[in-house]
Amino acid sequence: MARRLVAFTAAAAALTISLAGCGGSDKATGGSSSGAAATTTTATSAASGGDATAWAEKVCASVAPQVTALSTQPEIDQSNPVKAQASLVEYLDKFSGALDKMISSFSDAGDPPVADGKALVAKATSALEEAKTAVDTAKTNLAAASPSDPAAFQAAFLKVGEDLQALQKLEDPTKGLRGSAELDKAFKAAPSCKALDGDAASGTASSTPTS
Repeated sequence: MARRLVAFTAAAAALTISLAGCGGSDKATGGSSSGAAATTTTATSAASGGDATAWAEKVCASVAPQVTALSTQPEIDQSNPVKAQASLVEYLDKFSGALDKMISSFSDAGDPPVADGKALVAKATSALEEAKTAVDTAKTNLAAASPSDPAAFQAAFLKVGEDLQALQKLEDPTKGLRGSAELDKAFKAAPSCKALDGDAASGTASSTPTS
């Protein structure tokens, strides 16, 4: 899950930085798409391999639709900065909503039935909340950029790209959870979690930045 999230953040940052080179032209032409094919992750029914595995399955099954939604990048017309701005603001709004639903997935699942489960979830939730704050800030700054001032508009795109790149330095939101041997085993056993981790059986391929 976290590796996919970091990959999508990196892609959004790259898109934003590349658009910082757009001129102030308001010329509208056909859009060029940089959209990646959406990854279909079908959540299976709750696992039956024990409480911890069932908990992990519930979380991952809830997160799966959000990860799938984020795998489709926005339509970008680099010849039209205004349309590019609107598309990225919309994508960042979707990104923020997805992170919010991921946060809810932890609270909805309750505390995992392992030692220090509540503290582990609190740490994972905090990482996602930090990411959501960064995305919300980037969205607000980008939406406020005025195309009538080309220099400021370009600077705004650069700043948003830098803010999104910084998200990649956040701790893997599932790292703390996987620090528990029991939960790590549960994540590896739950079908939906294996798919989100890019398990070979899922047939997905995504660039995975190392950190």
